Amino acid sequence: MEPQVRYHMTQGPSVLAPWPAIVAEFPAPPYRSLAADEVEPALRELLSPNLFALVALPLPDGAFETFAGAIAIALQDAAGPSGLAFRSTRSASGQCRVLVGFHEPGAALLALQAGLEAAQALFRRRAGRPVDPAPAAAAIQRSVAAMNRQPDPLARALMRVAKRRRIPVYPAAHGSRVWVYGQGCNAWHFFEAANHGDAMTGSRLARNKQFTNVLITRLGLPGARHAIADSAATAKQLAKSIGYPVVIKPVDSSKGRGVTVRIADEAGIDAAFAAADKLAPAAVLVEGWVAGDDHRLAVVAGRFAWAVRRSPPRVTADGEHTVRELVEAENARRRAAPDRDLAGGRIALDAEAEALIASQGYTLDARPPAGTVVALGLVANQARGGTITGCTDAIHPDNRAMAETIARAFHLDTSGIDFMTPDITRSWRDVPCAVIEINVTPGFSSDSQAELILDRRFPAGANGRVPAVLLVGAGPADLAAVATALAAGGRTVGSTDGNATRMGVEQRFTGNALLPDRAMALVLDPACEAIVVAATPAEIATHGLPLDRFDIALVDADAGLSQATLALLRECCGSVEAGLPPGTFAAAASRLLAATAAGA
Repeated sequence: MEPQVRYHMTQGPSVLAPWPAIVAEFPAPPYRSLAADEVEPALRELLSPNLFALVALPLPDGAFETFAGAIAIALQDAAGPSGLAFRSTRSASGQCRVLVGFHEPGAALLALQAGLEAAQALFRRRAGRPVDPAPAAAAIQRSVAAMNRQPDPLARALMRVAKRRRIPVYPAAHGSRVWVYGQGCNAWHFFEAANHGDAMTGSRLARNKQFTNVLITRLGLPGARHAIADSAATAKQLAKSIGYPVVIKPVDSSKGRGVTVRIADEAGIDAAFAAADKLAPAAVLVEGWVAGDDHRLAVVAGRFAWAVRRSPPRVTADGEHTVRELVEAENARRRAAPDRDLAGGRIALDAEAEALIASQGYTLDARPPAGTVVALGLVANQARGGTITGCTDAIHPDNRAMAETIARAFHLDTSGIDFMTPDITRSWRDVPCAVIEINVTPGFSSDSQAELILDRRFPAGANGRVPAVLLVGAGPADLAAVATALAAGGRTVGSTDGNATRMGVEQRFTGNALLPDRAMALVLDPACEAIVVAATPAEIATHGLPLDRFDIALVDADAGLSQATLALLRECCGSVEAGLPPGTFAAAASRLLAATAAGA
């Protein structure tokens, strides 16, 4: 059905939906709607168990367009819960429309195309017609592959908080997973929890564990004893010199990949070196093992923020279930947790885990005595099944100060410092300990920590917005007058209409540009301190509003707005003044903005 479908995008709220959407419009296909008791069996026939589990049941109805939208949203949830919605309608004349919300428009478009392909296959099969499953399967596969462009788990947590705070969020570049929180001069770029305040030089140092250790020890702070090995033989010599037990890991890696800890003798070197060398050829770190617990100390906006203790994966026996059953139950608990992103990664029962279980005198099918803690791994990273426990209130003040010193010396606004110590309540000066790694993004495990991150960038309830004025049906003279009125306060004003887009006096675009693109050119420029957007009713009908919210909207007397569009303006603008004659827009804008400032 692809040739019959027309796609377009609404950048912001529109008369069709209160959120940005990818829209598909097409003639209603010749299939009857499914009855309520047919919906679930039909989806199970078509979708893999993993994808079926993501479909929000029950569906509003059994219509073709509803199936397409529901599958499209499920695909967008494939990389984690997106919080997005869909709408589907069918007119009396037989025209269907499906709208799916998006964070990343390219990924949403692929999901919607796959949803339509899948719905086509499903309804053809239900109607007894021959079905080639290959196109739908290929479309779903393409869509799932594109979901790595969606927000990662940390971005999703930040976005949930931003939504509550009314902080707008935009992709800096589609597919980059760099998100812009706020507008213009008030905006911050984030990648996971890292932001544009982090120095590139500090990031370079932090990515290399050897450079990290050198700078930490030069600061007079506790580093680790380590050296670089380019072969397993060299690693054995270094381990003997440093003293067993040792840790072997790549110089440049993350999420615990290629890390083998607590190697007790030469026999364990070969396999550990091979695992690390695969990720960082001839750049493998041999490091003295530090007794104690792995702690992540987070610094945000240059100040200590929180501390967590990171523990390797483990289960506690109940005397009834086998180790295998206990691990399966723990993995099921994590999958069913309210926030899957923060519940911990899946515990893998691989050869390494089985060997560790055997070293404790058990097998996967053993039933240890109740209360026995069975270790399943030695690496505490959450991506490898580790768990975290908060210890912010317990950390010694010297350790807090150490974390802030390191972040400052690396010129990192936000960082996560991995600190091995047997007792976080004691000063680093008083116990054997070591900082073993610096992470440019600290990671976090709760929405409260996401809130702290945004609070430090947008304090005292600030939402990162700049003053924004929408003109509907206004001419170039009124646009220029309103921009001049806003600039009178010393602001750099971005302004745009169908003829020109400017930041101050500098022109953007050399040809025609669509309304969403014109507005985004202003929002993404840190020079922008206020925005004036002039749009026609036709542009708003096609693209929706270019921003989710304006402070004021001024409407020309001859604009001829529909009641639906006028209702949209009243919903998404702080104040709306309609019926203005030409030449009066600047005075109205000044008056309304002054009233808004006084109210604030």
